[in-house]
Amino acid sequence: MKPPDIAQPTLTTCTARTLLMDLQLAEKWTYLILYGLIERTMRFNEIKRRVEGISQKVLTQCLRNLERNGMVQREVLPTSPVTVEYSVTELGASLAGPMNALSGWLMTYQTDIQQAQMKFDQRQVKKTPTLGAV
Repeated sequence: MKPPDIAQPTLTTCTARTLLMDLQLAEKWTYLILYGLIERTMRFNEIKRRVEGISQKVLTQCLRNLERNGMVQREVLPTSPVTVEYSVTELGASLAGPMNALSGWLMTYQTDIQQAQMKFDQRQVKKTPTLGAV
């Protein structure tokens, strides 16, 4: 069996790029929703409470996208009123390792990142002309 080609996501012809863009994993809401569902099955409002700041519309869009891409399963339970639960699929669960690695990296380097941001922001403030300057 021939090994897969090395992904070159910077190229528009790369299928990995297309999949990465379709999955939208780099979007903050998608990542946070999936991160929570890897831990346990949740109902819509549980997810909404857990992912602070997300709107109902964006949550709905993200869950549909995750379901479309095989990362999340939506199950309608025959209760009164109807209950809908979301759980991560086997494919979605396979992202736990990479997501934990990214979270660990962020925790390890958060101070370095924050210091770099502050330095950058300070340079930008110095470059901004004051009102009335020509």
